[in-house]
Amino acid sequence: MKPLISESGAYAELKAIEILIIEDSDDDATLLCEELKRGGYDPVFQRVETAEDLRKILSQRDFDMIVSDYSLPQFTAREALKIVQATGRDIPFIVVSGSVRESTIVETMRAGARDYVMKENLTRLPLAVERELEEAAERKQHREIEEQLRHTQRLESLGVLAGGVAHDFNNLLTGILGNVSLVMEEAPRDAHFQPMLQNAMRAAEQAANLTRQMLAYAGKGQFYLEAVNLSAVARDIRALLLASISKNVDLILDLDDRVPAVEADRGQMQQLLMNFVINGAEAIGPERAGTVLVSTRARRLDYGELRNVFPREDLLPGDYVCLEVRDTGAGMDAETQKKIFDPFFSTKFTGRGLGLSAVMGIVRSHKGGIRVESERGKGSKFTVFLPASDRVVAGPRKNGGQEPHVFEGMVLVIDDEETIRLTAKAILEKYGLHVLLAETGRAGVDTFRRLGEKISLVLLDVTMPLMSGHEVLIEIRKIRQDTPVIFSSGYDEEDALQGIDQREFTGFLQKPYTASQLLRRVAQAMGKGAATG
Repeated sequence: MKPLISESGAYAELKAIEILIIEDSDDDATLLCEELKRGGYDPVFQRVETAEDLRKILSQRDFDMIVSDYSLPQFTAREALKIVQATGRDIPFIVVSGSVRESTIVETMRAGARDYVMKENLTRLPLAVERELEEAAERKQHREIEEQLRHTQRLESLGVLAGGVAHDFNNLLTGILGNVSLVMEEAPRDAHFQPMLQNAMRAAEQAANLTRQMLAYAGKGQFYLEAVNLSAVARDIRALLLASISKNVDLILDLDDRVPAVEADRGQMQQLLMNFVINGAEAIGPERAGTVLVSTRARRLDYGELRNVFPREDLLPGDYVCLEVRDTGAGMDAETQKKIFDPFFSTKFTGRGLGLSAVMGIVRSHKGGIRVESERGKGSKFTVFLPASDRVVAGPRKNGGQEPHVFEGMVLVIDDEETIRLTAKAILEKYGLHVLLAETGRAGVDTFRRLGEKISLVLLDVTMPLMSGHEVLIEIRKIRQDTPVIFSSGYDEEDALQGIDQREFTGFLQKPYTASQLLRRVAQAMGKGAATG
């Protein structure tokens, strides 16, 4: 703002305003600006007098306000208003003219003009401008709130979709994990195909991590913290990263396998890395070659080095593991860098992945921080700092060891998914149990009513159509109170069992599960201790 000396000698501040004047007279345009100055404004203006010039300047820049004479030699304010409206921008449009008929004023206002000021009463112009600027700001705020509401509704819809997809996918993974783990147990330890089965198990377990991420996104899951090696995480999803970026982008991994572990959710770390790599590849674009470099290293940070890490107030000096993603893309200016972690902000025409605001949420939930370094035309570098842990990363899951229990009795498996029923049947029958199957809650209750005295255990899906697992449990308890019941679900335990009295069932089994996990839960429920394998 510029200082203005009023008639009383006091200083006031002129309010800057960028204004487009549609007028064929330089003198009249200057007169309008002088009136605005007297009203407390510091106008920076452009003047046009033809439709062609109006279209051209609107394509080049934006304005706070448009003031137009009603009648010009080559076109009218009504025609100018249509050109402005065609841009889709909400720029207040005020008509200033000499004597016109009242019907003309009414028609112009109906067409979309915000106000009409007569030239013989220009002292009203600053007041009209002030009011229109305030109303424009209110309309902008209202649009932003509406857009955030629409965005939230879209996220909620996507959350419902993600939760449903993850639940169904967990059912499929149960069939894969259960059957592969069963084959691994039956096959000789030195069989040539054991490595292939182990690869299949690892791939299925990584898919299970991704479904946990989807459930967390849908609000139906929780994070599972474990000792994680970030170098191993990056190497494990290299193929997935390559499949997610353009062929013109070269992905380079510079990973230090000796970095300490971090306390993290593996699925969250995978999603964080994928987001950074995909963003970097999109910053390079599909038309030119470029590089995305992913590196890991250990660092000891002091207060000085933490100054440029966000959020700085949450971080303490100490040992950190650094995950760095550097790209040779378009880069960002300082103004863009200030906004990249804001919700709903994007430089793309459409969103993809988690978004950097969600990435910041992941990092903060892991007690870490992010440093951003970027320059327009010179690419970007994102560095994530996570506190190092002294925990040891768990080795790959092994099968074998002590012989698992051989059971006696009858198990009723109630699940609407055929894959789940057949997988559970194959595993349980292998270890001596007789298995009954029911594909609906009602069929399960009918079977239990007929054979309840012989049934040693019920494996019950929580989410089924028509009759839920909870409703089935209520009916079962009316028949027998002492039969062990294990609930199973593709949703997280806390969410799946909400509202169910824990005293009424024996345990919970998270889908997807392996043969040994199912047997361990069955052994616990039947009072035989923990099965091994």
